[in-house]
Amino acid sequence: MKQNVKIISFIASTLFLFSCHPITLVKNDVLHSQKENSNELNGNHKSKVAILGLFHFDNLGLDTYKPEFDFDILSEKRQAENNELLSALALFKPTKILIERNRILSDSIINAEFLAFLANDFDVSDKRSEIYQIGFKLAKLLGHTKIYCSDATADWFGVELDWDNYDDITYVKSKGQYEQYTKHDYSKFYRKDDSLKTVQSLKDHLYCLNEPKNRLKDHQAYLTSIIEGAGDNYLGADNVARWYRRNLRIFSNVYDLANFEKEERLLLIYGSGHVYQLKQFFTDSPDFDYIEINEYLK
Repeated sequence: MKQNVKIISFIASTLFLFSCHPITLVKNDVLHSQKENSNELNGNHKSKVAILGLFHFDNLGLDTYKPEFDFDILSEKRQAENNELLSALALFKPTKILIERNRILSDSIINAEFLAFLANDFDVSDKRSEIYQIGFKLAKLLGHTKIYCSDATADWFGVELDWDNYDDITYVKSKGQYEQYTKHDYSKFYRKDDSLKTVQSLKDHLYCLNEPKNRLKDHQAYLTSIIEGAGDNYLGADNVARWYRRNLRIFSNVYDLANFEKEERLLLIYGSGHVYQLKQFFTDSPDFDYIEINEYLK
């Protein structure tokens, strides 16, 4: 009887050892093999990607902060600075330029304009948008024949309110969220950035704007306003989710437009508020190598 117990004990111990370790080793071998061959799942190359975050040259006042300081990209001084910027960006050698225009609604229109621009049949000398002053001009300088619209919309999916009469301050006070909601005054940060463009060259200002510490601070504004409606209608959280949703859609467009069979270098030209989240997605992705644009703006 004792001998049977010993045999059973030995078998149980052996099964325990083999159930814990070899299976783990097999699993690790599979994961290692998958990791080694991960590029085979979607082409043979990673795409290098950089984002030029900027302020909108033809700001339409659609953002929370409304610019207070004038900037005329069409002036002789700023055009010279723009040419300097284009020369710096050309050193990145982008193979595709992706702009902040809706992919579904605008791609065919923008590319019709771009082809006309290449044929000298579309004048951008009176157009302030960075789409034309940077996107079109840089693409032409590099010999590109196409511009890539990569933006997307993200419809509101949260609570429906009487927006014409809604007052956020009154609401957060009623919920006891006022102190936390107003704890950080980001308007000073935005105003300082806005003012610097009047005293810095264009390239120097964009270098400052794209510094990681400034992109983080911009992103943090979303993570403080998120308290609005917590425990009630979650207005703040849904607003931030909408922003993430838009940036995820942009990322999905870039993913779709990238050709992983080639060694591509993608340059995104977007409002600086997009940089932090998009950088996170590109950095976390197994298919992209993220490059800081400031390496070329020094």
